[in-house]
Amino acid sequence: MALVLLSQWKKYLDPLPLQLTGTGIFYLCLTTGVGAQADRLCVGDLQQKLESHLQQPELSRAQWGIAIQPLTDSQPIYQYQADRFFIPASNQKLITTAMALQELGPNFRFTTQVYQRDGGKKVQVITSGDPSFDVDDLTAIAKGLKDRGVTAIEELELVDTIAPQDYQRPSWEWDDLHYGYAPPVNGAILAGNQVILALTPQNLGEPLTPTWSDPIAGAQWQIINQTRTEVDPSQSPQVRQIFGQRQLVITGGLPPAEEPHSITLAVADPQQYFLASLQQKLAEQGISVSTLIISANTKASAPAPLLTLTSPPLWTLIKTVNQDSNNLYAEALLNAIQPPSQSTDWQSYVERLGLAPTTVRLRDGSGLSRQDLVTPQALVQLLINQTQKSTGTIYQQSLAVAGRSGTLERSFADTPLVGKMRGKTGTLTGVVSLTGYVENQQWGTVAFSFMVNNSDLGASVLREAMKQMVLWTAQVEKCQPSDQGR
Repeated sequence: MALVLLSQWKKYLDPLPLQLTGTGIFYLCLTTGVGAQADRLCVGDLQQKLESHLQQPELSRAQWGIAIQPLTDSQPIYQYQADRFFIPASNQKLITTAMALQELGPNFRFTTQVYQRDGGKKVQVITSGDPSFDVDDLTAIAKGLKDRGVTAIEELELVDTIAPQDYQRPSWEWDDLHYGYAPPVNGAILAGNQVILALTPQNLGEPLTPTWSDPIAGAQWQIINQTRTEVDPSQSPQVRQIFGQRQLVITGGLPPAEEPHSITLAVADPQQYFLASLQQKLAEQGISVSTLIISANTKASAPAPLLTLTSPPLWTLIKTVNQDSNNLYAEALLNAIQPPSQSTDWQSYVERLGLAPTTVRLRDGSGLSRQDLVTPQALVQLLINQTQKSTGTIYQQSLAVAGRSGTLERSFADTPLVGKMRGKTGTLTGVVSLTGYVENQQWGTVAFSFMVNNSDLGASVLREAMKQMVLWTAQVEKCQPSDQGR
């Protein structure tokens, strides 16, 4: 019997068929899980449980959508507002990765090519938006040039075809753009276009000391430090960007003996960060650089590249997208399908996925946009369609596994569904979604999508409510209510 600590949600759970025990705190005993009770859960019972679940005062204030359908059955087990539009949050990544597999193929790789001419005096680096490109790749370029006898570069040219105005999607919110989960998505990506700011407490009354994980990236931001070291600070460190400026206002505080507080931020100027970091790596190899140039000219300066660096294949990259919910990777894949400089009719891509274009509105690849819209049934249909493709296994294996990996590693660890459910989570303020596949003893694999919008509850409470829904989905049988207990 799995136990989940729920210190203050007795009234929230009272309408459920659960047992509450404990003194001072309450424990939820998942007696409705797979194999946890002798009674059978028929389709009619599932409908009653789900509807009763959503009628609780805390949950009923929000907008819910549910779609549940076996892979082998053309009829759904249950639907609730399944054809209505919902903001999907990171469930949008399910569409993006399916589209990438379809349009690019599972073996697609991003490339970064290095050309040289005039005996190495002029070096050109042509990027393609590789989200996995890191500092070790810069070192490989520097060592490759050194091994070929290059000691001085008169002109180092970085080719990045994505214009600064296209680094973020137009529908992203301003308050997100300085955080590491919403980094600029350009052609010359380095280290996820992220940098970590660590804030360390000092003596009482003194400001926290800021330290950057990468001084080159950190130097692009100006910090206005309004923090304090206090015994009992009223708030933890917070950061906001001054509109239109590369200035960050840091407020809040930490106790004197507290560990440093880390905040992951976006790189302010990714092209300059890439070039300056490459210049540093070249200097470490004894190679000087006179002039740095940024261009969008993809015409190679030599017949063949001196070096070609490649990303992992797409079937590996989509695991980072779906298991870790990496926004940068998702947006880089969308750019690879169709560069932002070109006018894109995403509806034609949606139709090729086997979905009605009226069921999906795509505004970005990651789900960070609140203008993305999709119906729960469209997501379920997407999952069903993917199993019928040659890349179906690759797609399913890209999802997080309950109790074992990614964003589901902890949330289902206390249930009988460990290793028996794969899915994708999604979270924005007031929005939580969970879509995936779950094993059912009688139905086989069942695709499901649970979505909630406009909620005033915390994400952890909504995830707990969805976890119960998944448990019921795994247990439901083809029977009549009168068959229970037989």
